[in-house]
Formats: sequence, structure tokens, C-alpha cells
Amino acid sequence: MGVDIIFNTIYEIVCCNGGSNKAMSGEEVRNNQPGNITRSLVVKVVIVAFIVIFILWLIFNIRDYGKVNLIISNEEITSNDQVSVQKFTDKEKIYFFIDRVIKPSLDCSTVSVVIDYYENNSFTQYKQITFEVDKNFKYLSTYIPQEYFKRNGKYQLKVLLDGKLMATKEFEVEK
Repeated sequence: MGVDIIFNTIYEIVCCNGGSNKAMSGEEVRNNQPGNITRSLVVKVVIVAFIVIFILWLIFNIRDYGKVNLIISNEEITSNDQVSVQKFTDKEKIYFFIDRVIKPSLDCSTVSVVIDYYENNSFTQYKQITFEVDKNFKYLSTYIPQEYFKRNGKYQLKVLLDGKLMATKEFEVEK
């Protein structure tokens, strides 16, 4: 109902001499072809609406563009919709999955996974694994051998793409 009022108001402004009280004669209406005017107006309004929606989508999603999605688990990870695990046993392999948010590929040539161990009230670097990848790799999914987690306690996994820190996850290894 509100849309009809808006549409009629716009129609009066466009087709009826700018909304004045003076009505157009039949000949003037035929010459101005109001059906064509309203169709073009509707098309313009729809285009503007799509542009506004697209700009709003960009505003809300641009902050996530290029961020890294890091998932760690005790079982193989095949897609980015799985949930990360926080605690592992010392006999489990630790799988990880890395992909980009919104971007279609990792867009880097090296992926480094840094393993930090928590001791003396801070995390210190313990191990590092580096992978050389093609820029068009969509994701990287593999596991870290159990031997890297012989000590029980808190660990932190950091992901660096071409040397730039992109994501961090903390987890625990228990007996």
C-alpha cells in the first residue's frame, strides 16, 4: 500500500507537469507517452536500489576480504564449514585447514605454520613448517605429525602467508 502511494506520487511528478494541479490534456499525455516514462523510471529506481544494496554489501564484507580462515581438528578437514577443536590428546594427529575469506585463492607463494609452546607465562616459537604453493591454490589442508606435540600443555598455531601473520589459534594437548 505504501509503495503505491510512493509510485503514484512519483508518477504525478514525472507525468503531470511536476506535480502541479494543472492536469495534462489527452494530447499531451499521448505525446509524452507516460507508459514509457514510468517503465524507464522503474528501471532507474531498480538500478539505483541494486547499486545501494551492492555498496552496503561491500561496506559490511570488505573488512573480511582476504582474511584467513584457520580450522584445527583431530580428524581430516575437507571444507571450511567444519568446527575447530580446542583440546587434543598426545596420540592424535592435528589437522589444519587454511583458506581465504571471500577471496577465491590463497594468493601467496609460501604458507608458514608456526607452532608456539606456552611456557614461562608466554608463547615461544617451538617449530615451523613452510609450504611452497601456487598462487591459485584454493586452500591448504594437511596434518602436523604427533611428534611435534610431545609435551602436554598449551600451544598456539600461527599462519603466515608470504611472511605476513594472518591467523592464530590456541589449543591444548593432554595425555
